[in-house]
Amino acid sequence: MTIKKTFIILTSHFPPSKGGGIQEWAYGIAKHLALKNYIVKVFSRRKDNQLLIHQNEKFSVFRMKGRNWHQFHFIYSLYYLLKILFNNPSCTIIATTWLLSKPYVYLKKIFPKSKMIIVCHGLEVTSLKKKKIKSFQNIVKISNLVICVSNFTKNAVFNLCHNLKNKNHIKFIPNGIDPKKFSSKKMNGSILNEYNIDSKSIVITTLSRLIRRKGHDLVIKSIKRLIKTYPKIHYVIAGHYKPGNENNYKEELIKLIDKLDLNKNVSFIDYVPEKKIVNLYTESDIFIMVSKLLPSGDSEGFGITFLEANVCGCPVIGSRSGGIVDAIEHEVSGLLVEENDLDSICNAINRILIDKSLRENLIFNGKKRVLENYTWSKITNKIINELNRNEKF
Repeated sequence: MTIKKTFIILTSHFPPSKGGGIQEWAYGIAKHLALKNYIVKVFSRRKDNQLLIHQNEKFSVFRMKGRNWHQFHFIYSLYYLLKILFNNPSCTIIATTWLLSKPYVYLKKIFPKSKMIIVCHGLEVTSLKKKKIKSFQNIVKISNLVICVSNFTKNAVFNLCHNLKNKNHIKFIPNGIDPKKFSSKKMNGSILNEYNIDSKSIVITTLSRLIRRKGHDLVIKSIKRLIKTYPKIHYVIAGHYKPGNENNYKEELIKLIDKLDLNKNVSFIDYVPEKKIVNLYTESDIFIMVSKLLPSGDSEGFGITFLEANVCGCPVIGSRSGGIVDAIEHEVSGLLVEENDLDSICNAINRILIDKSLRENLIFNGKKRVLENYTWSKITNKIINELNRNEKF
């Protein structure tokens, strides 16, 4: 009788959390590992009990409790890792951020049959403080697999761990999506009508957390340049925003919109419910996210939303920043523009709007590329293959 391998996923965010790429990654991998008949248990740091929505899934979900995780991160991680390993001494742990795996450096000696996978997204690596680099190097050294969601992140990990003799277990494995989530019929009614946006508008959309690195300000300035040619152009800024976040970034954008007299051409939509995301993509003429690398090291690790827009038939534009160059294949699934370059942004928007052939090719090739290479099922297969290829596994 073959004993099923057990995977334990430790994550800071899990649906229905509004955690961006990390929660999407954790859910996608948990679901498809379970579909491949592995035993999967998810331990999430959520603050509420809505994890019950997963009670009919093939994996199980548990809440990691604790107040002030930021301050007592190591203690809580140690407690849960010890508890997990005591009950599952031969399991493979997947930590969706390396900090959750930090105590494993000590626990590996007590539970030598266990395995560790850490996932590196971007920001948590590129903005790493000097005092934490040694801890990061230690966990990378003893991990069985280090998953980097882009070549940009992989290079950042290599730079931080340049003294390690063995780096063969540090692999680029991109993010993915669940195409079934976007193949369902649109909800009745138009999401644009809900926000009084003229259905005849040329709609340019960014769906992301409302944070500075996403480059909303650059798109707003581009809209000002393009409005003479396209009077009905409308920029939709969709995504969750916490008041006071990043020195009142949203307030800065509102001031910029006022200054450029674009109040009729820019709309803010807060968190978009999952059931309406398909509507947002399909009702948009272009999806754009021109992220930039900030002095703090804040960076774009990949950009799952580009894949989502692709599979919904919406042409995409992204900047040559961070891992976006892996999310978009230039002139095939979308257009890449230079970072912080308004001329480049305006030119890309204009090309998609005036060149029907280009637009149709981007839509067709974008969807084809995602379905062939970027589904969670295929990404999960890549992870399993890398583990089986790795001598430590």
